[in-house]
Amino acid sequence: MYGKTKVWIAIALILFCVGHINGTARASDILIVKVSGTAAAGQEMKAVEDAKKRAVFKVFSHDTRAESSSDSIFYQMMERYGDYVESCKVIQKSTSGSQILVITEVGVRHRKLEQDFQELVAIKQEKNDDMTASIAIRAIRTSDNSAYGESLDQAFNHQFGKQGFQVEHDEDLVAAKNKFDADDYANYAKTMKSLIDNNTVMVNFAIIGEAGIMGIISNPVGKGYMGKAFVRLQAYDCMSNIKIGEFLENYEILANTREEVERLVLTKAGLDAAEKMAKDTLKYWRKRNGLS
Repeated sequence: MYGKTKVWIAIALILFCVGHINGTARASDILIVKVSGTAAAGQEMKAVEDAKKRAVFKVFSHDTRAESSSDSIFYQMMERYGDYVESCKVIQKSTSGSQILVITEVGVRHRKLEQDFQELVAIKQEKNDDMTASIAIRAIRTSDNSAYGESLDQAFNHQFGKQGFQVEHDEDLVAAKNKFDADDYANYAKTMKSLIDNNTVMVNFAIIGEAGIMGIISNPVGKGYMGKAFVRLQAYDCMSNIKIGEFLENYEILANTREEVERLVLTKAGLDAAEKMAKDTLKYWRKRNGLS
């Protein structure tokens, strides 16, 4: 996590979750934060508000980079910190010179805080032109490579769309994918990446890879069939020429027929790979844009 902007100083950390507070939220939705607040002598309510703000800041900045810029999501949400305060109990107060100090236990609605932040991030993603991804995934060694290739595309399109990406169906990418579809994986991946690097194919994020059947045999310990499949992928930030990550996994499934085992094992491989790569790409995008 990035370094945090020093805005308020809290004297205590999150202590513990409490039970149901007043019927408006579940225990798991509330965090109790013990924190101080200060104000000019005689202005206890302002000191309490200061404590509330510090408590929300403490929870919010625990997993999200604190930002002081007025156009940042963090700043805008902190401006309405009161929306995330469930309760506030003053357990101690004292006055010293011109200042009053209160020690409080503040109930912070951290689930709502997290949900609101994710919604605002999603809106920002939709407005950002670089939240696009292009998929170059092929199916090999199956009974119908074309059909299974389309299923893989659908799985990746769904998962990347779910994470806020716009999925581009670049005609040049599709043409290149079809042209080099018969190549072995090393050449296929290298060629697709080269086309992107040379700007023959213009994309922001590229997912290059394949999934296929390793073998289908009769179940050695019972009825039906055992199918084995593999999936291997690479994800790239094409604008910065950075390899985001890769995914390599084998799968094994039992089913009644050869057709069923092929479908199930490839579906499992495609769904797992799509979910993992979509989340990893989003995590990378957020970090690159200072959102996490």
